[in-house]
Amino acid sequence: MGDRAQHAGGRKAYRRSFFQEHGLQYAPGLYEDAPVTYRSMVLAERIACLDRIGVEYRQRRQGAITKTPGRRHFDIFPQYEGLFAFLEQRPDLDWARPPLLERALDHMLFVLAREDRVRPADRGDFYREIRSFHRRHLPEGGFPEPDGWRGVEMRLVASAPYASYAAVRSLRDLRAAALGGQRRVARKASDVAVRTWYRAQSKRPLDPHLAVYSATHHRGVSGDPAAIHAKACELAPHIRGVWVVREDAVDALPPGIDHVTPGSRRYHEVMARATYWVNNVNWPGTLAKRPGSVHIHTHQGTPLKYMGADLLTKPGARHGFDVPQMLRRADRWDYSLVAGRHAERAWERAYPCHFASLRTGSPRNDVLVGAGPERGLAVRERLGIPADHTAVLYAPTRRDYRRGGHVDRFDLARFAADLGPGHTLVVRLHPSLAQGVARGLGLADLHRRGVVVDATDEPHVEDVLLASDALVTDYSALMFDYVLLDRPVVVHADDWGAFTASRGAYFDITADAPGHVSRSYRELAWLFASGTWQDAESERLRAGFRERYCEFEDGQAAERVVRLLMLGERGGALLPAARRIPGLRARSGALVER
Repeated sequence: MGDRAQHAGGRKAYRRSFFQEHGLQYAPGLYEDAPVTYRSMVLAERIACLDRIGVEYRQRRQGAITKTPGRRHFDIFPQYEGLFAFLEQRPDLDWARPPLLERALDHMLFVLAREDRVRPADRGDFYREIRSFHRRHLPEGGFPEPDGWRGVEMRLVASAPYASYAAVRSLRDLRAAALGGQRRVARKASDVAVRTWYRAQSKRPLDPHLAVYSATHHRGVSGDPAAIHAKACELAPHIRGVWVVREDAVDALPPGIDHVTPGSRRYHEVMARATYWVNNVNWPGTLAKRPGSVHIHTHQGTPLKYMGADLLTKPGARHGFDVPQMLRRADRWDYSLVAGRHAERAWERAYPCHFASLRTGSPRNDVLVGAGPERGLAVRERLGIPADHTAVLYAPTRRDYRRGGHVDRFDLARFAADLGPGHTLVVRLHPSLAQGVARGLGLADLHRRGVVVDATDEPHVEDVLLASDALVTDYSALMFDYVLLDRPVVVHADDWGAFTASRGAYFDITADAPGHVSRSYRELAWLFASGTWQDAESERLRAGFRERYCEFEDGQAAERVVRLLMLGERGGALLPAARRIPGLRARSGALVER
């Protein structure tokens, strides 16, 4: 630890000399950390805060001291008595007494309210200890009381016995329950009104000039739906496009985007009247498919890991997912867009429903097909990547064998350093990890210090791909898109066995990879240090992978979807040129190449 001592709670680190100078030490018993923390805060000349997680705290469901009720929780009182005894000896710290009394009372009332700490039989005694502590240490002029219920509690401590406090608390709980019931009744009434409105709108004719779009659970305008919408505005301007967007994402919408928020009155009107529904995830199960409507499902990439019904054999991976419900929602699809025959087989196996596979390619990837290095220059400049640097993109996927999905496969700072001068490491996390601990465990801090570029929040992943010169990934579907740029890919597969055991995969990516495969950090670092990552073998593997899994990606996917499904054009010329085969077969009303 050198000259630093870390607080046992894992959230603070102190300079050892600071601890020794002020004689700071933890007393025996529970709640020993809080008094030391507050004492150090009023003594310190400098306090620095990090926006990262330093320790991941794992608490057992059983056996944890803070979740075991008993008289030991009365230790909180002598601990805080020690803090205020220290303040008595330091008149120069009188300014700290009011806020510290508020903090101490808040902590004590928090413990009192926890059924897993203070038993009901002990609460009267615990409350009386709080009142006694309050009387002994109340400074002249009082202290800052917080707003809300906690402020009410502190005023009760000053004036009321436990019986009065308990009565007020019971009344508060009853009111909260009543208000909760009223809210539930109000929500139910609102839901009934909305459903009634939706049914009324569903009796009106479909609007042949209305299309509704959504991407990634209504998070904004992106992906395949965005590419189709843009092309529809160009080729079919008579079809009005409306996006479904969550309220917290509305401010980030591009100018001129017509949108509705889920659950609103206009949302239900649009959903009832729209002829074209375009999404890359399933629509809510409460929405009915009307005869004559056209549901276009784009997916979110070519699948490597198990999806849909295949998750039935992977209980860990399907945790939290209702697979039968997913399949019932997929029954509403009319068309499933695919980038290659592998995707077609995988989606038809994962979703054994009534849709037709349409070999159009992936509309969002049109921008990647044949893209030259100039296509990413503006994005590189915006991300702060020097023009003369080699940008290495690291895009890990989530793990189903780990709670939360995040596993650090290697040290990002070390990899950035090992890449050497003239390189920039760009990191893009899986969308499901964007708000989790993966950022706080160091990525946000490394980005702020300029060690790496965190591109997780970039709204369009295609921009991030265009801005990079090479991709390092594990099992992310981005590899199927990235090979269209004809730039090197390295697959870091150091936990392939654990990944496939927990999630399952449609093929062995380590045996059929789009580039070199590393099975340890040492191998990964060597691939870049030796230049092997971009050798002739890497190019050969990439070309073969592209041919096997991206057959229908020719840069015309969005136009193909609009012309076939919205404008009703038919003909072999609309199929991918390199794969055009005479004769079309109808499957559930759709045209697919055969």
